[in-house]
This record gives sequence, C-alpha cells and structure tokens, in this order.
Amino acid sequence: MQASQGQYTATLDADLLNDPKDLPAMLEALKNADCVCGTRAATRSKGDNWVRIVSSRIANWVRNKLSGEEISDAGCTYRVFKRECIARVKFFNGAHRFLPMLIKMEGFRVVEVPVSTNPRLSGASHYGVWNRLFKSFRDLFGVRWMKSRRLRYQIAESVHCQ
Repeated sequence: MQASQGQYTATLDADLLNDPKDLPAMLEALKNADCVCGTRAATRSKGDNWVRIVSSRIANWVRNKLSGEEISDAGCTYRVFKRECIARVKFFNGAHRFLPMLIKMEGFRVVEVPVSTNPRLSGASHYGVWNRLFKSFRDLFGVRWMKSRRLRYQIAESVHCQ
C-alpha cells in the first residue's frame, strides 16, 4: 500500500463477500474524509454465522474500550483512503486490524459507511475466534501504547531564517 502511486487505494476481500457496488458510495464519502471504512453492522446476517457475529461485536467493543476509539466494525477490510494516509503508518504483522486507528493517529479523518455483504460462494474462511484472540489482544495493547506515547504538538508559526 505504501508503494501505491494512485490518488486513492481501496481494499476489499478477494472472495467478494464485500460487494464492489458499494465503491461509488465510499468514494463519495471520501470527499469529506481521508479514509472511509465499511461497516457491515446492518448486513452481517447474509454472510456470517452467529458465532462470528457475536465474537466480532465483542471484539469491536473490547477494541474500542481499550483504545478509546469508536470504530464500529474494525474487522471489515473494505476501505478506501487517500494515498497520503498510508505514508507514515507504522505497519506490523496484524496492522490491518487497526488500520483506521493508525490512520487517525497520523491526523487524518476517518468515517464509516454501511456496506453490503454477500454469502460465501466458494473457498473457506480462515477466521476463527481462538486463532485471532491472543494475537489481536497483544497487538491492541501495542497500538494503545503507541497512541498514548505519540507526540501531540502543532507548529503555530513558521519562522524563516536567512
């Protein structure tokens, strides 16, 4: 993503659980933000079983409580953002789970829009509660630490010396 040269970057799952027809609405929302994240909250039942829905809601609640964020569906990887949003993001294995927060930490505006989900037509999910729980929790504490330690200063005036 950091090597992309286009003005915008879009990410979505390759299995088409996320519907490409939502892309125009996401690009429209990008006019008032730097990053647009899809949220599957209204359409979760089409592509997910109840275990996945419940575990995702719990994970989002915990993530928001511990991080001080309000991202309703951090697990949705359907996102569109301006190229400059990604330039300074500190990537690590698992950063995709925290990308909206990492982008916000760099001073960019992040908004969410509802997106459609489709039933899985082929392939198999690699998602599991236990295979994500411990890695995600450790990463969440790392991101929380980064957020608490970031520098929050603004340059009020620029003075040019000759």
